[in-house]
Amino acid sequence: MSDYTGILWIVLSGVLFGSQFVPSKYCPKFRPGPYNISMALGILAGSILTVLALGTSGTVPGLFILCFIGGMTWVLGNYLLIRAVAMAGMARAFVIVNFSAVLSFIGGAMFLGELGGVTLPGLAMILAAVTMVILGSFLVTTTVPKGGDHSPSTAGNAVRRGLAAALAATVFFSAYNVMIAHALNRAGMTAPAAFMSIAPGIVVGAVLVAILAGDGGLADWKAAQARWHILAATQGIIWAAAMVCIMFGWMGTGISVGTPVQVGTQTLASSLWGIAFFGEFRGLEKKTAAYARLAAGAVVTVAGILVMTFV
Repeated sequence: MSDYTGILWIVLSGVLFGSQFVPSKYCPKFRPGPYNISMALGILAGSILTVLALGTSGTVPGLFILCFIGGMTWVLGNYLLIRAVAMAGMARAFVIVNFSAVLSFIGGAMFLGELGGVTLPGLAMILAAVTMVILGSFLVTTTVPKGGDHSPSTAGNAVRRGLAAALAATVFFSAYNVMIAHALNRAGMTAPAAFMSIAPGIVVGAVLVAILAGDGGLADWKAAQARWHILAATQGIIWAAAMVCIMFGWMGTGISVGTPVQVGTQTLASSLWGIAFFGEFRGLEKKTAAYARLAAGAVVTVAGILVMTFV
């Protein structure tokens, strides 16, 4: 697979990742813990379909535990991201999650040896790109509502808590990226075999998070409307399709290049959904300033990701 083919797979995954939270907007009362369980079951269904379509050749039994733990790590990040989307909105939360591009870039370089031949000018460009991503994230973080149905301080604090959750989620997602890229690119697992090991970890992790986080356990999950379960499972299936695409992409690019491309595409997709389709800024005062600040943050973040991609 050429790098360009890998990038095409990753761009497709970014569109899917950026669209995955659309179903959750139609069941806002489905609490994050129980929602995560139904989404995890959708991911498991997606992994079974992947194995049926592509087979399980390339299975490495010793790496099952690594991928299983990777699945549990991812589900912690996903729980935090679900909370972030609920509190801060889709557009803001996903631009903050772009910081996973920086952490994955560093993880790929340090732990997977993906950037062994980078020159000093290249390292300077990487530092500039990291600075751009951090600046863009700051601009988005400070774009808080100043009107609407809540008081300014309550609404602003909710957004800040949501963005803090999104930032914490990036740590878990980045650790997951490193673990799975190691299994694929260093240990020789195929994408279907790795995914079939990841999905059970996601299901177990989702159940544990729902019970331990005190955010709606199994009782709430059982009592939820059937429509909510279907919507959450749909998100899981979308995520599963995106994950298969990105694993194929990582085989061509590694995570140091692949993750920045993914989150850049994801940002554009999620922002379009959040702002244009769901009108997340509809109740703001000083809309022009808010849109300008968010747009500036998104542009700077994506620009930083592009610099990292082509350095």
